[in-house]
Amino acid sequence: MVSIAFQFCYFSWQSLSCSLDFVSNMVKFQKFGIICLFFSFLGTFELLAQIQIPELQEKTPIKLRFSQRGQDAEQLQSMSLSPLFYLYGDRVAEFLDLSSVMVGDSVRHQKIVPPNQKTQNMAYGYFFEKHNANTFSPNHTLFIVENAIQLHRGKSLIWIDRNHNFNFTDDIPDTLFQGSSLKPIATGNNPKSLGIQFEPFPHQQFKQFAKMSDDAILTLQGDRTYVSTRFSLKETRWNLWYASVIFDEDTLNIAIKDVNCNGKYNDKGIDKIYLKPQGADLFQASNALTISDNNYLFWMGNTFLISEIDASLEFVNMIKVKSQENESSLAVGQKIPRFRFCVAEKPVHKKQIRRVKSDFLFIYVWSAENPTFIQDSAIMHQIQRTLPSNFKILMLNHGGSGKYVYRYNKRYEINFFHGFCSPQIAKRLKLQSMPQSFLLDSRHRIIKIGMNPRQFQRFIAKNTLSK
Repeated sequence: MVSIAFQFCYFSWQSLSCSLDFVSNMVKFQKFGIICLFFSFLGTFELLAQIQIPELQEKTPIKLRFSQRGQDAEQLQSMSLSPLFYLYGDRVAEFLDLSSVMVGDSVRHQKIVPPNQKTQNMAYGYFFEKHNANTFSPNHTLFIVENAIQLHRGKSLIWIDRNHNFNFTDDIPDTLFQGSSLKPIATGNNPKSLGIQFEPFPHQQFKQFAKMSDDAILTLQGDRTYVSTRFSLKETRWNLWYASVIFDEDTLNIAIKDVNCNGKYNDKGIDKIYLKPQGADLFQASNALTISDNNYLFWMGNTFLISEIDASLEFVNMIKVKSQENESSLAVGQKIPRFRFCVAEKPVHKKQIRRVKSDFLFIYVWSAENPTFIQDSAIMHQIQRTLPSNFKILMLNHGGSGKYVYRYNKRYEINFFHGFCSPQIAKRLKLQSMPQSFLLDSRHRIIKIGMNPRQFQRFIAKNTLSK
């Protein structure tokens, strides 16, 4: 009995000890969780601070924060091949310019200090970067990669001669994963310096181009040994930075492009400024200007001045100024120009815009080719089904056929007041982008320009409580 009692007490003590340890561990875990939660909140606060977007007010300048790299349509459509040549010993040949080299031209060579890490199948190439650091490769930067013919299979190191001294022992290598750099590789010490992104050249997709490149380079290579287009690299230059600004319930992206890739973003007559709404995919040349003394950007009847542009984009100010006879777009407060449009009904007939009467008239110029069309049209369907009686919507289709618009109405049973935006109407409305909208009052004066369907839905909610 004593033995049994002793064992019972022993197991009870062990259970209590385990329970106390469990409680102690739980307390420690809770403390650890609180600490993690605290640092999580700190990270969230830091993230919120980073993504805080400044809001632009009338006549109040703001400082633009260029924190993100971007691309314009021209760069995205370019096909830049970086030919690779085998590295033998410690000598490299000069940059091969297919546009100017001739058969029989002599090739200059330059002695280099290769990387300390010795590997097989090392190759070298060049990419464009405006500099005059040496006379052997002005405006081009030399780089070396390992395992040239196996770049697409695993990890490979790439050394970029950032200081242009042909000594690769003082350069920290970057890594290519299956021939690709996961993000743009900065080419200088400046945080806003040119970024180069590499990937294996898509020879299967561009077989004809690859064959033409092989034939041309093999003919002109001289005493260089070409790796081949199949095992060379495709380069993408990231020389554009953009900042976000909130203006009138919309978010705009302002970008500055280092066109000549010299590391400076304020070269007058060369570098460019772009503007686009955040919903648009790419920066377009149609909404760009070359940097000058007075950098005025026009958007939806508003004028912005970009000033104090320094080379590294640290001091760039933006202010909304009064439009000085802005001929590029209509302005808020103006009366919308007169125009006649074809109504998408049977029989087709024309109607004068002045005969469309309502307390509020929302003119929406749309195109089915726009990426946001599906989402925008869904919201417009929702709005139309609960539209108050003092609102009217006029949908003007730009680019679609009459049958398409008519069947669109019948298919969705929306019964939009539908018409067509001819080139003459687009010219009178001074359209700069698609889709575009104009909100008019009862006297056809413009209240808002460039409202998207979601903003129009909020406007309806603010100005009426019932249908």
